[in-house]
Amino acid sequence: MRALITGISGFVGRYLAQNLVDHGYEVWGTSREVPSSMLGEVNIFKMDFSNNEMITKVMEQVKPDVIFHLSGQSSVQYSWSHIKETFQSNVMDAIGLFEAVKDSSIRSRVRIISIGSSEEYGLVKDLPIVEDADTNPGNPYGLSKLTLSKLIHSYCSIHEMNIIHARAFNHIGPGQALGFVTSDFANQLIKIELGKAEPVIAVGDLSSKRDFTDVRDIVEAYRLLVEKGKAGEIYNVCSGKCVSIQDILTLLVSFSSKPIEVVVNKDKLRPNNVPEYYGSNHKLMETTGWTPSISLENSLRDIYMYWRKQHLDITSDEVQLTLDSRQI
Repeated sequence: MRALITGISGFVGRYLAQNLVDHGYEVWGTSREVPSSMLGEVNIFKMDFSNNEMITKVMEQVKPDVIFHLSGQSSVQYSWSHIKETFQSNVMDAIGLFEAVKDSSIRSRVRIISIGSSEEYGLVKDLPIVEDADTNPGNPYGLSKLTLSKLIHSYCSIHEMNIIHARAFNHIGPGQALGFVTSDFANQLIKIELGKAEPVIAVGDLSSKRDFTDVRDIVEAYRLLVEKGKAGEIYNVCSGKCVSIQDILTLLVSFSSKPIEVVVNKDKLRPNNVPEYYGSNHKLMETTGWTPSISLENSLRDIYMYWRKQHLDITSDEVQLTLDSRQI
């Protein structure tokens, strides 16, 4: 089977590419910039979604059996100050892709997996959150993804296109950028372990509980939705469990070889209107047989070791640079 992944160079895209290759897929990808390092089995196009001719050309050249549309703006915080860019990236670019597929020779056979977000639900009355819960997104990012899901419904019902919308909850895993809670904590802890920072972590409110799933389990769910999901349906991709930020930090601290002091910084405290938020994965599991396989502890350990390697590599480069300068 031939797969095309938009946004293949991102955090999730790289893991999805590896998963698909491991399961015998021929993998192609698009990215705004072609990455310097990628799987040797993957072919990558530079893609500008504002260029309809470029999209159509890629569709006709690759002729994929499935498209995973991962490309988009994924930050809630960024969406508040870049609303127009968020809707351009998450809605208008997706329309460009859907229109290109609709008018192409592959329309009748290609399946598209669209990636949404738990942010589409916003505040809810009942937990866990099920797919037919009321939607009331509380930020531009969530609203852009909800708009996308409404458009998908139209493309499926009016144009009979084969699209599935996956609403993913919190992703975690090694390689995730800073700005996400597990990476931020692990990065600080490694700095302390290597003597680059004082053994103190300043935190805000740690009582919030969220639904975390390892990215490697997330991409497995995406692949199974291609193979077993139903066109036009929405599926939550989540662990179905609630974990506090305090528990996340406690586990990460347990990996450190140095004692760490955790102090509450009042400047980091924010009003918390959503103390608990998690989804139901019953529909996904019943349809595909998917279950998460990577425990929270193992996922956090891998994240911790990833950041340790990042800092050790930086240190090694700095040491080599010093040695080189002494030789000159």
